[in-house]
Amino acid sequence: MKFLTSYRHVIVLVGITLLLTLLPMVIIGLVLGSEYRGFIPTFGDEPLYPAHVEAVVTGHLTDGNPYFIEHADGSSLVLFGGAWLNAIPFWLGFSFNTATYLNFIIWSALFALAFYWLLRELRVTPWVSVGATVALYLMNYAHVWRPINLQPVYPFFALFYIALARLLRDPSRNNMLLLALPTGAMFYLFSYLWQTFVITLGLLTLWALYTKRWPLFKRTLQASALGGVVGLPALIYIYWVSHTSPYFWESIARFGLVETHLPMGEVVYTGGWIGLVLAFVALLYWRTPLCRDSGFVWLCTFLCLSGLGLWIMQGSNVVTGKLLETGEHIRLFIVPWLLVATVALGAHLWRLRDSLSGIYRWVSVAAVVALVAASSYFTYYYFRMFVYDPARPTLWREQQWYPGPLEWIEANVATSSVVWINPHDYIDLYLPAMTRHYVLFSTFSMWQLVSQDEFVERYLVSQYFDNPSAATLRAKSEVYLGRQYLHWPPTIAREIAFCKLIHFWQSDPSCGTPKTKEDLLGSTYFDDLERRLVTDIRPNIRAYLRKYQVSYILKDTVLDPHYDPEALGAELVYHDARYRLYYLPQ
Repeated sequence: MKFLTSYRHVIVLVGITLLLTLLPMVIIGLVLGSEYRGFIPTFGDEPLYPAHVEAVVTGHLTDGNPYFIEHADGSSLVLFGGAWLNAIPFWLGFSFNTATYLNFIIWSALFALAFYWLLRELRVTPWVSVGATVALYLMNYAHVWRPINLQPVYPFFALFYIALARLLRDPSRNNMLLLALPTGAMFYLFSYLWQTFVITLGLLTLWALYTKRWPLFKRTLQASALGGVVGLPALIYIYWVSHTSPYFWESIARFGLVETHLPMGEVVYTGGWIGLVLAFVALLYWRTPLCRDSGFVWLCTFLCLSGLGLWIMQGSNVVTGKLLETGEHIRLFIVPWLLVATVALGAHLWRLRDSLSGIYRWVSVAAVVALVAASSYFTYYYFRMFVYDPARPTLWREQQWYPGPLEWIEANVATSSVVWINPHDYIDLYLPAMTRHYVLFSTFSMWQLVSQDEFVERYLVSQYFDNPSAATLRAKSEVYLGRQYLHWPPTIAREIAFCKLIHFWQSDPSCGTPKTKEDLLGSTYFDDLERRLVTDIRPNIRAYLRKYQVSYILKDTVLDPHYDPEALGAELVYHDARYRLYYLPQ
């Protein structure tokens, strides 16, 4: 009884969190009803990541390329440590659905416990911490649902800031070790965050040095060194693969790499909230003597170090000249940081409410209301995206047909094989995620280590039955060119606009001209692709299919009625009301 009383806040929080983990099944039931056939449908792009888990589970421990059989045991372009963590329930023998949902429940509980702990470390009262943690969970629900990517990252993200807050208050050995743990772990979990943690530790070191807090200075260096030792193998691997693979930078370009020193608008749109928080606490500190007590100074120091670490990382390409969708990725951590900062500041100012007077009371109220409004908007924005999508019912009904061909090929084809699937059909994501088999081409394989020539060629081969024109190839170029050409033209346009802004007095400044994909790729690029498809690939399709070891062709009778595998000598081996699976003799 004493235990229940002492930990009632945590018990209530965990209970609420576990109830909220039922939400996907509730939504599925409401949308599909009796049409649900046991296949958990797609809420977002989460099918991208289970393929990495399947690769690890089936023995490809390097997680090299879960889509292309030729590269299955090759080097991984990006380390996804979450794949090994998420693989544990699969190794224990659970089915795909059970293991996926079990991981979601476990990481949801860890998310709630970690952020509750963080809020309590920031001196927020227990019940307010419970409410704020539930809001944080709803804000990040869609990301916690996604296996291996942010799912295991958020608890370590919160743990880092827990340790930072504790070390600022008490630079003990235990707190130093607590800070080193998430620092080292993040090298294997999420590239953007280990860089953020390193920046934050650098800021903490400089601050301890400036304030002559030598115990803190010592412990920060120790935490940095220990975290660096833990993460050193990952750094060595990154250096090795970037210097040994001839197509490392081609693969990184498909991520969206653009070389520019001009930051993205996200640095203002979301990062600007960090600036507003820091400006607000600076105003209170300098103009309100009551806000100079040790508790407020400690909170301000924490917010400045944690916030600036995120903000500097978000705009890091100003220094590095390498923009790799940094703004969007760091946004996913600035948003929960903002809610945590809002609650911590609000709780502290509430305790001082009777001491604040005059304009600063109203300034504090206005600032907290604005921050609450911003956090409420972000919560609504991200949670709404998970709960409602007008196109969802149609896609989900289609996806209930997926298990048929996937279960058949897994049960009847003992060795790993390559299946040719229309890359515009979402089932191509699930085949490598739910079976031991591979695909000829998948858009989501762009994030793997493979040459751009091979990537484009695979796409052209997969379009044999569609026979697209140059105009169609251009319209669908993001599928096989990656995200670089999605970001490059807008980046050039921003640079031109910025140049004109700082040279506004000149009637015609030499700021360059906007670029299109054709300008960057060459005016005949898409015409050449069409010509190659017509004159090379189509006449030699059997040779290309042998090259990529294609043994099966999956036809969606609704999306691909024009597919004619029999014309290539393929034999029908499975069929249902939606799919036809053909065996293609070599």
